[in-house]
Amino acid sequence: MAAAVCHADQATVLRARVVSHDEVASGTWRIRLDCPAIAARAIPGQFAMLRLAGRSDPLLARPFAVYDVFSDGIEPRYADFVYTVHGKFTQAVTETRPGDELLAWGPLGNGFEPPATEHLLLVAGGIGQTALLALARERLGMASYGAPGRDAPRAGRVTFCWGARTAASFACTDDFRRAGCDVHLATLDGSAGTRGTVVDLLEARFATGIDAAATRIACCGPEPMMEAVAGWASARRVPCEVSLETPMACGVGICFTCVARIRDEDGGWDYRRTCVEGPVFDAARVVW
Repeated sequence: MAAAVCHADQATVLRARVVSHDEVASGTWRIRLDCPAIAARAIPGQFAMLRLAGRSDPLLARPFAVYDVFSDGIEPRYADFVYTVHGKFTQAVTETRPGDELLAWGPLGNGFEPPATEHLLLVAGGIGQTALLALARERLGMASYGAPGRDAPRAGRVTFCWGARTAASFACTDDFRRAGCDVHLATLDGSAGTRGTVVDLLEARFATGIDAAATRIACCGPEPMMEAVAGWASARRVPCEVSLETPMACGVGICFTCVARIRDEDGGWDYRRTCVEGPVFDAARVVW
């Protein structure tokens, strides 16, 4: 917990210039910010709080997962965030253009753990892929994250399973393919990949033959979907981490609006702040 608190204590607050901003799928946008202090330190699974500069409506900032970071040719400088339009704040963000500024503070949260594994299975629902690309690139040896760069062992292979309502919801899927992931999709309407949920996809691909001792799951998406994935993993004794998407107001542990019920070592449970002790938790410790 002490290490997690340091992320909030050391977060940088800055005015980040919009470098590029494009709609990459139906209602889904990708924004690149010039924020070297965040880009240099972010690790997979962390997030930043973004707020519209010079405006009090909407008043509160929102958490955005750090999708990936990019160098200016010398050192990390830019961070990408991918989001879907859902409410007044994200609708207002779509109106920003290159050269505009957003208020940002981060990186925040604990990020994904990097233990060694032969097979890393990434599972996303909805917009949950935003927390997973950097992890895939790190574990496949495509990129290093953090300052100093953390020593994350390479995975033998990374599989990415993503579920959405319809094919029009998928954004930047080729980012995962370019990273070296084996990509599989599922849609509720059958317009792409397996027809059904991402758990149906897991059943179709990995119902038999999965090596629990050589596999780890990292998951992000809507809470019911993550609960289902956690149950699927538990039944097969596969370690699973989930990145919770609990609504946040401050992002630094002050307001306690983002608490989740997390089991203690003695079998009881207590509330933990998703923004500080999370957003990544061992799925087996989450009281769903």
